Amino acid sequence: MVTAFRMISLATVRTVVGATRADAIVFTVTAIVTVSVDLVYAVLIGIAVAAFFALRQLARASGVHREELPGGVEAGDERIALFRLEGALFFGAAERMLERVASLRDIEVVIIRMSQLQLLDATGAQVVTELITGLERRGITVLVKGIQPEHLGLAERVGILRSLRHQKHLFDDLPAAVEHARSHVRRAAGQAEQDPTALI
Repeated sequence: MVTAFRMISLATVRTVVGATRADAIVFTVTAIVTVSVDLVYAVLIGIAVAAFFALRQLARASGVHREELPGGVEAGDERIALFRLEGALFFGAAERMLERVASLRDIEVVIIRMSQLQLLDATGAQVVTELITGLERRGITVLVKGIQPEHLGLAERVGILRSLRHQKHLFDDLPAAVEHARSHVRRAAGQAEQDPTALI
């Protein structure tokens, strides 16, 4: 007992317990399991509890946000939706993004910004693929901006790039993507003026 007590740094305990509630819970659970069961089980359970809190924090920090188009407002901008994905897009956050974007109405072009996405797993990439495919089936053009180099291989394997209507719908620059979206809206408006029944 004396040896075990000497192995514990009271200053470290106070720091960990006083840091965050999650840290305190992980420390307390690990300590209880160590004393009551076994050190090996305590390490495994401690890792599992810490992983749970880490994933929960990632899910909270992740999201999809609709943004205003950069620059001055132009006619037809109300028919363009710009969404920024940020944080981590994995199984815990992917469904929220799918519901948010899939509920769009009266939109002709959607721009998906992925440059702020820090973590993308196979489930998240699959959700993006399904989202693009679903929007394209509804006649909504999807443009993707800023896939990070470390996510590009996964995007190709899962099918994000194949789901785009055209390979030129992948952009590195936001102003270029916005201008391309506006050109789509202008062309659609021109076709509607020439043939009013085209949109019926």
